[in-house]
Amino acid sequence: MSEVTLKPKVTLKRKGEAAPFTFNERLQIEMVWSSDTDLDLCLFWKTKDGKIGGVFSDGYNQNKDDLGSLDKFPFILHMGDAKTPRPGGEENEVIKVKNIDALSELYVIVLNYDAAIDNENVTFSEYSGKVEITTDTGDNFEVPVDDNKAGHVYVVCKIENADAGKKAINEGRVLTLGQAFSQIPGFSLITNS
Repeated sequence: MSEVTLKPKVTLKRKGEAAPFTFNERLQIEMVWSSDTDLDLCLFWKTKDGKIGGVFSDGYNQNKDDLGSLDKFPFILHMGDAKTPRPGGEENEVIKVKNIDALSELYVIVLNYDAAIDNENVTFSEYSGKVEITTDTGDNFEVPVDDNKAGHVYVVCKIENADAGKKAINEGRVLTLGQAFSQIPGFSLITNS
């Protein structure tokens, strides 16, 4: 009988740090934070043929289709904006991914909804946040959401899907809404501009 071991959790702390990963039929992206602030987990993508899109809370456009689906394209499902309390008083939001074969890049984004609506000057370091990416092959990544720069949009990581393989890259960038609109494929789906 062979010995069973666990893969270590990889924490991507440095901007630009990358880690390869694999998954068969399940990739889960979970945002965890400790505050009453309404943080939203979003996943925006670009297909290999240049189309853009995203999955995010259906509260933005009042459209259930914004949550996505695991049974049809984009094979990504946002589990909803209802926060689920975790042990220790943390909150979470979850996105499940079944297949990214048609996608070339995905952007994991955290948006401080309340602060953006009220145009408050805030930083993400106030919320003890992190994003955990777990695959069905045992890969487990954690990316802190802790930048001290003021802004409403946190680009947590970029997932690249190339012929050479999949990898998660820590972006760790804070953007204004205008910067996110111009730099993140699909972000325009949740804005009025």
